[in-house]
Amino acid sequence: MTDSLLARVRFWTILIALPASGACWLAVSRPFALGVLLTALWAVTGFFVLERLLRAAVVPPGAPRNGFAVFLWFLAKLAVYAVAVWVLFSRPFPGVSHAVGFTLLMVVLVVLGSRARSTEIKTRQVVVSPGASGPETATKPTAHDGPE
Repeated sequence: MTDSLLARVRFWTILIALPASGACWLAVSRPFALGVLLTALWAVTGFFVLERLLRAAVVPPGAPRNGFAVFLWFLAKLAVYAVAVWVLFSRPFPGVSHAVGFTLLMVVLVVLGSRARSTEIKTRQVVVSPGASGPETATKPTAHDGPE
């Protein structure tokens, strides 16, 4: 996944959480709506911290790894989990609101990831035959549908 795709996932999750929590405010209750919104924001924060932790920890072979950055991102991830544990045990919001808020991130991730993959497949590299004047309509064959 590219940086721009992950940024769009974060942006759209927040953008969808706002009207979703507004609808929950009108249809269910104020605490439920706040639970949806705050859990969606928590999910985006956790996703961002995980992304940064992985980018700091997983480096190409031979590249130096910044151990201090990995440690700081790990502490940030633990803090995100600590907030989740505190919220689940203190119960300031209904439990189902947390499920709804967290699910928003997953739905956006699947939808945007599917769209990005679909676009990638449509714009595959076109095979050019030697001696041909232009590209043929066939696409380059691949052994699998995974990233190349």
